[in-house]
Amino acid sequence: MATALLNGVNYSSVNITVIIPILGPVIGITKVEYMEEQTIDDNYSLAVNPTSRGFGQKKYTGSISIYKDVWNRIIDASPLKDPLSLPPFEVTIVFGGAATGGYRKETLHAVNFKSNPFSVSAGDTKVLLDIPLAIGGIDRV
Repeated sequence: MATALLNGVNYSSVNITVIIPILGPVIGITKVEYMEEQTIDDNYSLAVNPTSRGFGQKKYTGSISIYKDVWNRIIDASPLKDPLSLPPFEVTIVFGGAATGGYRKETLHAVNFKSNPFSVSAGDTKVLLDIPLAIGGIDRV
């Protein structure tokens, strides 16, 4: 007989908590994305194939999608009501819980909000803002 749920419970959006220090755990973020990239170049000599590989700088990018009313709470808690003037902070993303067999944490270091946008269209039933993030590093524990 086959075993049901062979891999158990996978991470899903209901198993993820985003913590921003100015607010604590945030309810109202609909999307989080971040990426770490490293420059990697093949080096050539007088041959057809690469003779070595060079590793360069790491770059980090990311963004959050957040409801306007939650973004307003960040604005209100910011110096001079300007979220772009906040000093660098950490964003913690917690994955899992008892259903997934435990917790995993990823921390975005030296984060700043890069813009304070607004957009709404006729017929929208919610106002979501995409906020790009400047990220200085990522730890995965």
